[in-house]
Parts: sequence; structure tokens; C-alpha cells
Amino acid sequence: MSGRTYELSNGVIEYELRCDRCGEVFVCGDDSYYSWPVLCAAAEAEGWATAPGLDGEHECAGCAAAVRQSDLVSARAA
Repeated sequence: MSGRTYELSNGVIEYELRCDRCGEVFVCGDDSYYSWPVLCAAAEAEGWATAPGLDGEHECAGCAAAVRQSDLVSARAA
């Protein structure tokens, strides 16, 4: 599971997106942290592979690219 929630002292929920493979935390410079779908959309725009739920699988751009490359090599070998 790579999605987490944090409740701030003022009752606001903040979301964190972390890569399941390497542990990298997605960082953005806006208020996307307050909405899981918006945070995932921002991450996808930067090359992340995200699942819709907090408990789905999520991969940073580097890990997602490595998986795509691995799939491509496997497909060529078949």
C-alpha cells in the first residue's frame, strides 16, 4: 500500500503517494495533497503509474518506465 492519509490539527486530510517499488514520495508544488484523485492525476502527468485507490499499486516515473521497458523486452523475446 503506497497511499497514506494524515489528518492535520485543523481537521484537514492530506494525502501522500509513495512508490511501491523504491519508496520515493511524489512531491508537487500545489495543493494536490488535499484530494487523492487530484494527487494521482498530478503524479500521472509526471509519468507515475497510479491505481485509483489508496491501497492500489503505485510506481514512480522511473520504476514505471523500467517495468514498461522490461515488458517490451519480454514481448520481443516471445
